[in-house]
Amino acid sequence: MKVVSGFLTYFLLLGLVLTGCTKIEPIEPPTPQLPPPRTVLAYIAADNSLNSFAYENIQSMLNGAQGNNLNNGNLLVYLDSQTETPKLFQITTLEDGTIGKKIIRTYEERNSASVDVMRSVLDDVFKSGNYKSDSYGLILWSHGTGSLPSNVSGYLRSFGQDKTNFMEVNDLKEALTGYPLDFIIFDACYMASIEVCYALRNTTDYILASPTEVLGSGLPYEHILKYFFTKEPIADALQKIGHAFYTYYEEQQGGASLPKSASTALVKTAGLDQLAAISREILAGKKEAIDALSTGTIQIYEHLGFSNHSLFDLGDFVKQLATADQYNRFISSLDNVVIYKQTTDIAYYNTRETVMVDKERYSGLSVYIPQPQLAPLNDWYMNLEWCKTVFK
Repeated sequence: MKVVSGFLTYFLLLGLVLTGCTKIEPIEPPTPQLPPPRTVLAYIAADNSLNSFAYENIQSMLNGAQGNNLNNGNLLVYLDSQTETPKLFQITTLEDGTIGKKIIRTYEERNSASVDVMRSVLDDVFKSGNYKSDSYGLILWSHGTGSLPSNVSGYLRSFGQDKTNFMEVNDLKEALTGYPLDFIIFDACYMASIEVCYALRNTTDYILASPTEVLGSGLPYEHILKYFFTKEPIADALQKIGHAFYTYYEEQQGGASLPKSASTALVKTAGLDQLAAISREILAGKKEAIDALSTGTIQIYEHLGFSNHSLFDLGDFVKQLATADQYNRFISSLDNVVIYKQTTDIAYYNTRETVMVDKERYSGLSVYIPQPQLAPLNDWYMNLEWCKTVFK
């Protein structure tokens, strides 16, 4: 029994030694496939006089996407131009390693200034599940006149033009409702109006836009595209985009080819209800006082003709009717909404007239002022949320 026990002990010890010398490699868990940091869609409605500028801006995007500027994000472009059928494509790294366009979908000829068409494109990008991300942004590119309707003057078209079709602000709100948009950037004229921002306050967290005309050359994407896909806070990235836009035009030599004309404002939509509340305190029931205003003394941003104006600076307008205490509370609320603003000294009109912009009076947002001589516009204005909330 001692012999048997000795052998058993030997083999047990040998097993322990062999086991101790065997290195067991731990099983590494698979690396989780994280979604890209951001998906951005540029919705370009260019079946109009801006057709050539659309292609220039797309080339600028391609230039701006070089290197690692996409940061693994998704940049998609919907283009409806005068010269080809609408397409959805992605600007990305192609198989040969170059930055180019990957066609996702080609559509039949359609009206890209309609609610249904815009929603169909937004569905293809934001609800298809093909471009899941941590964050989502939208660039709206076309003609624009803020909240002004398309049927009052030949050049007014609110946002978006497709041939003779136009999209007005209530239509735009309907088109954008229900999508996970962290920000909207308007590459279009006059869209930083309080009426537009208030209508869209529940569709996005931030709006970057201009209360004046945006020149046809638009945003300088080659210089700003890298900011779209950084991992810094969205507000910081948007401020850099707005500042780069302003700086690009401020540093131009001026003249007819590329004037020194650019205004921008970054709006945080969370504060708009509070701004509406203090604005109502100041403006509700003041029709007679508003009708009696000398609008020629208020900062203007746009004209309806050679004598009548329609878009004025919001802060400068409110100041005419507020008490000192009301105005201080209004400015405090406005500062919580417009968290960045900048403008050149000159703003160009649609007909290449100019207006001087007083930087001390520049609030970043425009407003329509009802005027007795503009009865059709006044009637239309009654249908906007801002008017219903603030003036009635």
